[in-house]
Amino acid sequence: MKNYPIDKYRFYDAGNKIIAVSTYAGKQVRGVAICHPDDEFDIETGKKIAAARCNYRIANKRYERAQAKYAEAQKQLISAQQYLDKMKEYMTDSFLAANEAAQFCDNIIKEIA
Repeated sequence: MKNYPIDKYRFYDAGNKIIAVSTYAGKQVRGVAICHPDDEFDIETGKKIAAARCNYRIANKRYERAQAKYAEAQKQLISAQQYLDKMKEYMTDSFLAANEAAQFCDNIIKEIA
């Protein structure tokens, strides 16, 4: 997963809290960094943490979507394989029927001759 540049995010400062906002699949995703009361507030550190958390949430959402798409592709593959097997059986049956029809014609011609 890409770690996007810090300027890719929009940031909101809410007192001792920094919120990083980005989008994934047309929806807003947020990452939050909250300064512990015993620590000294640093906006740049807060931005880095909030952006990293936002990126992490996007990565998880992307992974969940990839899993769903993979499962969908597996279903399509199974369906396609079943169809291929059915068409192979149809082709084999058609070939055997054509050979039987040709032999039947040959036998009739031999009987007449």
